[in-house]
Amino acid sequence: MSLILKLLMEASPNVVSRQDMEHALWGDMPPGSDVLRSHLYNLRKKVDKPFDHTLIHTVHGVGFQLKE
Repeated sequence: MSLILKLLMEASPNVVSRQDMEHALWGDMPPGSDVLRSHLYNLRKKVDKPFDHTLIHTVHGVGFQLKE
């Protein structure tokens, strides 16, 4: 989960594509899409849920980004 946050922080405010994120996490053998979704859900619980503004955004059809 911390690698996902690191990827988002390094790219911020640019979007990290789902494909790039999966490749960085699992190389050429990505698991099903629910695994990444689960990791992002848990990360959002820690990073976004306790605060009024969300930082992790889904850019539909593109990927994810970290921004205010």
